[in-house]
Amino acid sequence: MKLLVMLFFFFSTQVVAMLTPVTYEKDGEVITKNAVRYKGGYGYNVNAEHVLRLVTLDWPPYIDEHLCNKGWLYQFTIQSLLKKGYGVYIGFYPWARAVREAELGKADILFPEYFIESTVISDNFLDKTRNELLALSQPIPGGDLSFVALKGNQIRFNGDLNSVKDQVIGVVRSYKNTQQLDEMIDNKQIDTIVANNEYQLIHLLLSNRVSLIVADLEVLKASVYKSELSINGKRQIIESLVALEPKLEYKPLYFSISKSIPHWQKVLKDLNDEIKQKRQSGQFENFIKKIKQQCYGVEKAA
Repeated sequence: MKLLVMLFFFFSTQVVAMLTPVTYEKDGEVITKNAVRYKGGYGYNVNAEHVLRLVTLDWPPYIDEHLCNKGWLYQFTIQSLLKKGYGVYIGFYPWARAVREAELGKADILFPEYFIESTVISDNFLDKTRNELLALSQPIPGGDLSFVALKGNQIRFNGDLNSVKDQVIGVVRSYKNTQQLDEMIDNKQIDTIVANNEYQLIHLLLSNRVSLIVADLEVLKASVYKSELSINGKRQIIESLVALEPKLEYKPLYFSISKSIPHWQKVLKDLNDEIKQKRQSGQFENFIKKIKQQCYGVEKAA
């Protein structure tokens, strides 16, 4: 266990972020747009009449500032908006700050988001719900949310959250989990330790500060894959993690559009049109597979 903790501290995110081009097809023409450094983030087509500000986080394998192409979700998002004639600039932040920027109307689009129930109160306006401030898009592919434990720990979870009420659980600040789990946490029925990101979640687990963490196991794995550990070091950490059955919930992803921006309904419709087209054509799976293969050659070796 001590070795696992030591390996964790060798994680490195100090990789130079690249200016990632985006290539897409429109009206039979293949178009490539290069990124520029813009207002602390990355800009595309910034001379357009309508430039949207997007806020997101490092959340591999979906999106990450330091991936070779910043992840399939980055590529899909920028492509979709450029096709519609928008300019885009995108910044990476801790999730709590990204949510705040969107809820305050300082950003046009927050992503990726889990589904938000109509009763969920805003993180920044206690007299408003999240859905009064932000509008959710149609869903796009996501992943399974699970309780993740260390292999060998005898933790019994039968699908009823009451079966783990005596465990201390790690969660990420401002993440929405499942409706029932969040309600139990809010009502102090479950003890939690809050982390700022998945890196800290893994550390909480490896150091035995928590018995379980709430996470998408693929995100945890990708966080290890992008590190500078050796293949053996990566394998040791990844093989120490296990997602308990049954899974908590399959979580599709969404875009949240700020209702503070002019013409937010049109922005929402334009994004939904691209999502619908990709889904109805059956292209999402191949698109995701192609982008991930470009970034995760190490996955085969691991």
